Amino acid sequence: MNTRFIEAFMWVARLGSFRAAADHLHITQAAMSNRIASLEQEIGARVFEREARDLRLTPVGLRLLGYGERMLELQREIMVLGRSDQQLLGLVRIGAIETVVHTWLVDFLRHLSSTYPGIEVQITSETTEGLHNSLRAGAIDIALQTDTAVGEGIASMPCLPMAMGWVGPPGEAQPGEGLLAGLLQHPTITMSRGSQPHVALKELYRKAGLPVGKVHCVSSIAAIVRLVKGGFGNALMPLAPVREQVERGELRLLACDVPLPPQRVVVSYHDHGVSEAIRFVAELACRESDQFVRSLPAPYSGA
Repeated sequence: MNTRFIEAFMWVARLGSFRAAADHLHITQAAMSNRIASLEQEIGARVFEREARDLRLTPVGLRLLGYGERMLELQREIMVLGRSDQQLLGLVRIGAIETVVHTWLVDFLRHLSSTYPGIEVQITSETTEGLHNSLRAGAIDIALQTDTAVGEGIASMPCLPMAMGWVGPPGEAQPGEGLLAGLLQHPTITMSRGSQPHVALKELYRKAGLPVGKVHCVSSIAAIVRLVKGGFGNALMPLAPVREQVERGELRLLACDVPLPPQRVVVSYHDHGVSEAIRFVAELACRESDQFVRSLPAPYSGA
């Protein structure tokens, strides 16, 4: 089976359209359609529902996602065997938001260190805005964050999103719990100003027709957890980073009648005049993120 067909399928599934996937792979939309058609002919089944208004995976397509990830990973590992050591040696500077640090980053770094020991990694943690500035300034090579970075020589890969939601301290239900208007009557803790959770919170106040109430913007997820446990307010935040605390009964998921958008995850990196290791690590990071999100149960997965 031609791995280009699998690669085309994976990018259409990830980006949600043939055109976006074709642009990403620098091929025409017709060529993209031909690759998908060839793949479907080889496996004897359709992988996308084209009649639907929104492009959707068929049951076969859903099953193919996992196989596709494994095939491309094996292909990459095989290709590495034929490269000179110099191509996968050197320093790769990675910046990550708190959500990534508290979810899949550690496992990713362990895998990278054990499988590709020639790559040295340097980690920093900042807000998305700070990471964009650092990427454009050349202070980091890869940014793991929530928005597409814009700049000369910078490429971005969208990953599967993570669910956002409300969490509160353990105990009995709060007055107004389950209703947006009720939740907004309490002090709210969220991520740093301008972050996707903070923007989502401001939009909720607008939808409810309420003035912005008492909001604490905190950049540290560990600090948010301590504040919520201490009774200083409920938190609107990505849920995956606090899954363990919820399962241990230290925090409690709060229902809300207004759905929240999922938190995006985007891998941005320098794509011109850089070592092969940077592109390689960026692609591996996006796959690691997607695999982590697919492993999450409801309500933590935003995919």
